[in-house]
Amino acid sequence: MSNPKITWSDFPVTRPQSDYLYDRRGPWPQPQPAHPLGFAPGVVHVPQDEIRHWNRTTGLRYTWTVLTYWPSAAWYAFKHRALEPLSDEQFERYLTHSALSKFISNELNEPEKCPENEKLRIFEEFLKKEPDEKFWVSDFTLVKDMTTYPGVYVAPTMVLFKGKLVNGQRKVVAIYFQHNNLMLTPEDGNAWELAKYFVMQGASLRISLSAHANLHFPYDSINAISKSSLPKDSVLLRLLLPHLELSLELNYNVLNSKTSPIQNPHYLPYAALPSGPEGLMTLFLFGYYGMRNNPPVDKKGKPIENPSYPQFRLRLEPNEYHSDYGTFLMAYFRCIEKYVKAVIDHIPQDEFADIRLWANYVSHYVPGFPSGDEIFVRDEVGEFQFHTTFIDENLLAKAIANIIWDLSVGHAADHYDYSTINVNHMPFIIRVPPPDSKDIPPIDRKAMIKWIDIFRHRYEREMFFVARNVTLLKDIQYGFDKPGEEPLRKLNEKFLNELHETEKNLTVYNYIPLAQIARSIQY
Repeated sequence: MSNPKITWSDFPVTRPQSDYLYDRRGPWPQPQPAHPLGFAPGVVHVPQDEIRHWNRTTGLRYTWTVLTYWPSAAWYAFKHRALEPLSDEQFERYLTHSALSKFISNELNEPEKCPENEKLRIFEEFLKKEPDEKFWVSDFTLVKDMTTYPGVYVAPTMVLFKGKLVNGQRKVVAIYFQHNNLMLTPEDGNAWELAKYFVMQGASLRISLSAHANLHFPYDSINAISKSSLPKDSVLLRLLLPHLELSLELNYNVLNSKTSPIQNPHYLPYAALPSGPEGLMTLFLFGYYGMRNNPPVDKKGKPIENPSYPQFRLRLEPNEYHSDYGTFLMAYFRCIEKYVKAVIDHIPQDEFADIRLWANYVSHYVPGFPSGDEIFVRDEVGEFQFHTTFIDENLLAKAIANIIWDLSVGHAADHYDYSTINVNHMPFIIRVPPPDSKDIPPIDRKAMIKWIDIFRHRYEREMFFVARNVTLLKDIQYGFDKPGEEPLRKLNEKFLNELHETEKNLTVYNYIPLAQIARSIQY
């Protein structure tokens, strides 16, 4: 068999170091220093000018909030000293209509995909009772191995819902406690009321310290490799660069700074979490590496993945969320995808070799990212051309659309919507044990939490979850200012108009105003 024809398009153009950011001495991914086995690769050597830019913007805002927000947090905690009653309707709305609806899983309606799925056994009585009904589940068992501070409790829970969306919500059916096999329904009175707070606690921990982390850290490799391997004047780098702003230093600090919220430093006012870093790290692990089913292997010894906790792989489209939140996110993804496809059609062929090399680098560090050898195919004369899938979609365009969507809309929407949830409905700290039977005394919502817990939670919300934007998606300019790039400049302006049209034509609740969507991960 003859070797494939080698042409000059196989080789990147030889260029001086000055044609690259940081003279091509810029950042590169490596195993996370503190957590080399459990996290996505990280970027430790962040360029100094990026550190300075972060300190002048995001870092300064964090410092100002630490120094000045305490009177507001203290007054709020004084006025709201107890957890507040949480109706079933509010509970359903939080879990099936808000950003927490990301955790609604369709797995019970697709038993053939995982016949050994433990949830099929756990909720069997409900499935058999209504065989023609659709059932949905949210799994918050990621806290099962978490070591908490003395006197603080968490509990691994699963929540069963049924039916179609009605006014954006699904009907809650049951709550299951994994650690003691307790199944509760709304008829179980006091035990049910207490159970809802443990579910909300698990949901809060999952979105803030597990699922949301996958919007941050796997993309650091793309960020660093793009800045170090693509020439400054390449169309692809200029398309990506505004969306890479501030993220490397932010993510480095989250994972490595002693004042990071995941270190939960109790000498600082925002240490609101129920555990120290040794307990919190398991939540990151389940988010990135996934979780095993029970039983963990099938009859042939093959590992069985918990369908609610798949191992991270970059998808060419966002995950399907079975909620209005998913519909909202996909509306913006389609807008971004349309723009990216049009831009990539204008990439000159002499940049293909650089892009192929870039993609091969990225695919080594980011599971699921298409390699350069998948993005490109050879034409009849041996030159590179973009590969398209069986539905005629450019793989590079899909991958770039995912990156831009994740770092802007996907990330910002999570923060914005989550930050609107009442902290007195969604505690990080619960100071009474979970129910151990269906029959328990009336709950004391004031005894479930202390003033300091509310104070710290409110402080942490203001510090790390409320959106604080430096640059916005709606104002983005991609630097297409080279001679002959008028078509790209027109596409840029068209994209800005279509972002506004997307917001105007939403068919569901607007989870974040366009005017609040950052163009990169800035908080």
